[in-house]
Parts: sequence; C-alpha cells; structure tokens
Amino acid sequence: MRQPFAMTTRNSALRRHNRRLLLLALLANQPVSRIRLARLTGLSTTTITNLTADLMAEGVIDEMGVDAIAQSKGAGRPPLALRLAPDSRYAIGVHVGVRTVRIALCNLMATVQEEATFPIVAGSPPGSVIDQVVAIVTDLRARHPRVNEARRLAGVGVGASGLVDGLTGVNYLAPNLGWRDVPLRDLFQTALNLPVTMDNNVRYMALGESLYGAGRGVRALAFVFARVGLAAGLVVDGKIYRGAGYGAGEIGHWMMMPERPDRAPRVALEDLLSERTLVRLAREMAPDALPRASTDTVEEMHALLAAARAGHGPVRAMLAERARVLGVAMANLADVLNPERLILGGYLAEGFDLFAPTLTAAMRRYAFAGLADKVEILPATFGSRAGVVGAAAGALNRFFFGAAASETDW
Repeated sequence: MRQPFAMTTRNSALRRHNRRLLLLALLANQPVSRIRLARLTGLSTTTITNLTADLMAEGVIDEMGVDAIAQSKGAGRPPLALRLAPDSRYAIGVHVGVRTVRIALCNLMATVQEEATFPIVAGSPPGSVIDQVVAIVTDLRARHPRVNEARRLAGVGVGASGLVDGLTGVNYLAPNLGWRDVPLRDLFQTALNLPVTMDNNVRYMALGESLYGAGRGVRALAFVFARVGLAAGLVVDGKIYRGAGYGAGEIGHWMMMPERPDRAPRVALEDLLSERTLVRLAREMAPDALPRASTDTVEEMHALLAAARAGHGPVRAMLAERARVLGVAMANLADVLNPERLILGGYLAEGFDLFAPTLTAAMRRYAFAGLADKVEILPATFGSRAGVVGAAAGALNRFFFGAAASETDW
C-alpha cells in the first residue's frame, strides 16, 4: 500500500534533516567514525549506518584510517573513520564588490580550484556584469570538465554589496554601484541555467568562516569586514542571522554623532573607519607615509600599515585611535549579540597586529558587565578570497548540506 502523501513528505523532510546533521558533523569533525557521528548528532547508529552507506554510494564520503578518539579503553581496534571527499562536489562563488567582481570554482571543502576577476565601477549596468560573469563561468567549466558530470556541480552562490534580501535575491540598494531593486539572483539563475542562491557579501563571508574557517565550532559568531565600507555578518547556531528583513549587520551605519550642536553633517561608524577616511587622515598628518601619486586606496592602506609597523609615530597614533573607536562599537555589538568569537576581515585582518590590542582593550572596557571578556578575537581566514569562498559556502550550504543532493532546490 502506498504511503499517504503527507507522511511521505514528512519522511522526506526528516531524512533531509538527518542528512544535513550528519554532513555538517562530518565537515566539523572529520575524520570521524560512525559511532562518534551518532554521539555528535544524536541520531541512532542504524540511521547513521544507512545514511553513510548512501553517501558512500554517491561518492560523497570515503573511509580513511581509524578514529582513535572514538576508541574505548580495552575495546579492541579503533573504528574506521570517514571524511568528505573534497572533489566529489563543487560550487561556484561570485563576489560582486564595489571595485571588483571575483569568480571562483571551489570544491566541497571550499578550496579554490581556479578564479578570475574583473573591475567594476559605479554605474556599471547589472546586465553587463552578469554577461561577464557568465562568460567566465562558462570558461571555468570548459577547463574543468569533471565539474560538469551529473550532480557534481552543486550550484552558484552570489554575494553582493549593499542591502540584499537573502530570501528573494533582490539587491535593494548598492549605493557604491548605483543599483536599486535589482533581482540579481533571478537574473543570474536565468543566464547561467544553474541553481543560484544570493545574500549580502559580508554575510556570506561570515558563513564561510563558520563552516570552513576561524568561526567553526561556535554558536554565536560576528564577522566584521572593513574596506570601502564597514559591515558585520552574524551567524547564530550555524545559520545567517538577517533580522526581520535583510538589514542585520549594517553596523557601518550606526550613528555616532546624529545631532551635532554645530549642525555639521551626521557621522556614522563607516565615516570614521573606511579606508578612504584613514587615507585622508594620513594625507593630512603624514603624507610621507603614502605612495606618491597613488589613487589606489588598497595600495595606500598597505603603505599605512607598513609605515605603522616601521614605527611611524603619527600613523601609529591615528590607527590606534581608530581601533579604539571600533572597540567601543564592538562593545555595543557584544552587548547585543554576545558572540563567542569576533573575526576581523578586510584591512582589519591585514593589520590585525596593529588593531587588535587596542580594539580588544576598548571592547572589554566598555562592554556591559564583562560581556566581552571571553570574546575570542581572530583575523579572517581567507584574505582577498573571503568573498568568493563565502559565496561558494553559501551555495554548498543551501544546495548540498541543506538538502538531499538528488533533489532540486531552486
């Protein structure tokens, strides 16, 4: 007798849920035995045995050595350990920044196999950007034919700057590009004929750290990225926290001086901590610390960090003062989210040795009731690849870890 539709649907949803638990436990703990997977997930050994058999048949996991951690004293040989097969699945990450678009092919462990970039400027039509991305993705797939085998390419993740609704895939506002109300996800999906998921780029960077980088193993993670602007990605219990809509993490727009007595323009946190601001301050107080005739703020920021490390007094003082400002802001973030780990990206990771001590001291001084005392502060893992790794992680999270690989999820 056939099962009722509702019961079949519930069973399918439960199986997807159990599969996700198992895959994420593998990702976080590999190599790991079946018996330890049962302990980590709370699933029965029978369920673990059945799921791992299916995954091995699909080529997603394989056995490698033994799991010494799972061995009990006097219990004989350690059980066999399992791991995810890195090249069993792939994802494409697309990072639409405010100066550069970066595309990368990544494997199941979010390791970049190949990447390409092209510049983007304010006013670039979304259609032109999509056409260039499609051409690069087509070329990447042609040079890596294994990716095109059945079910091997999980999907595409797109991380874009500005206000992005991660549920609808609409980029409502990208001020640095001049975009409004652009349905980027649907446009990419139509052009690529692949499943596409999309979110704000910093949120995906945070997810990438949570799954593959310095944010593994914590319940509440804050990732703060500073370059042209300043934003945070928040991950709670392994899931991106977006808020009621799509604005959670926009800390760059925290008002620091909303109503000044002299009626000067209001000042947001981003106004105090963007690369442009730091370079402008350096030009005013220490022009000798900057490359002559340079208009590249990334290059100028590298020069500032180098000057500070070389002992340039005014530059060191300016960076320390801005680190203190960010530390006060992070104290407020600690009061609201109370993260276990704070990860710094962008120029904050490049200059971690210069910013972290002052930032940490200010954060712990101004947070309420010691809420920041146990927050671990670390530099980001992936450097200039944070955006594409995060976007690829978004695709793998949705289309591989989030649902059975045999099911369509777009």
